Amino acid sequence: MDTKGFPGALVAILLLATMLATSCSTVPVTGRKQINLMSDSEVVKMTKAAFEQMKGQMKISQDPRMNDWVLEVAERISQQVFWDMPLAEWEFIVFDAPGQINAFAMPGGKVGVMSGLFDMVETKDELASVIAHEIAHVTARHTHERMSQAGILKAGSGISSLGTALATGGMVHIAPSMSGQLAAWDRAKEAEADRIGMMYMARAGFDPNAAISVMGKMAQIDVGPVGGQPYNSTHPSSQERLDALHAYLAEAMVEYEKAKALAF
Repeated sequence: MDTKGFPGALVAILLLATMLATSCSTVPVTGRKQINLMSDSEVVKMTKAAFEQMKGQMKISQDPRMNDWVLEVAERISQQVFWDMPLAEWEFIVFDAPGQINAFAMPGGKVGVMSGLFDMVETKDELASVIAHEIAHVTARHTHERMSQAGILKAGSGISSLGTALATGGMVHIAPSMSGQLAAWDRAKEAEADRIGMMYMARAGFDPNAAISVMGKMAQIDVGPVGGQPYNSTHPSSQERLDALHAYLAEAMVEYEKAKALAF
C-alpha cells in the first residue's frame, strides 16, 4: 500500500483496516467470522510452556477411574476435531486438585482436568460435555482472538501500540474503559463454546443431553471456573447457558444419532 502523502492518523487507520481485512478466519460449527492476528506457532509455544510449568508445580492424579474416563473421552473427541486442530499434539492430564470443579484446554492440544470435577460429573457423557466445551474454545481460536482484540483496542491511541502488542504476544494492558467491551466478548465466547462443544460430543457418540445435565448442576450450585469461585461478569450465568443449550439440542441430537448408527 502506497501511503505517501497521507496524514499520519489516516495511514494508521488504513494499515489497521488492511490488517483486519486480511486476518479473518471462520469459527467451526457457528461459521462466525473472527479477527485473528496471532501466529498459531507463537500462541502454542506460550501455552505449551505454561502447561509444562503446571505439570511441574501441581500433583498429577494417579486415580485409575479418573484417568481411564478422561483417556476414553479424549480419544473419541480428539478424533472428531482433527480437521479443526490437525497439528495438535494431544496431552490429557488429570491434576490432583480436590474441590476444584474445573477443566481447561490450551492451543496445541494440551488439556487439564482437575480431580474435583469428578465430584460433579457422574457419567462419561457428562465428562465429555466439559472436555468438549474446553476444546471448543481452542478450535474456535478464542485465545488468539482475545490477544488480537486486546491489541486492536490498545491501538486506539496509535498503530504503533498494535505493533507492540503483537511483538509481545498480544498481552497488553487493557484500560478500564475498554474492559466492559472485552467482557462482552468473553460472554459471547462462552456461549459459542457451549454450542460447538455440544456438537463435538454428539459427533463423538456422547449424549448431548449430558451437557444440559451438567449445566443444570452448575446453575444449582453456581460454581465458577477455578476453585469454586463464582463467575464474574465476563461469563453468562449458568441459567442463561442452560437455556441456550436447550436451543442447540435438536441439532446436536441429529449428529448423536448418526454417530450411534455408525457405531453398529
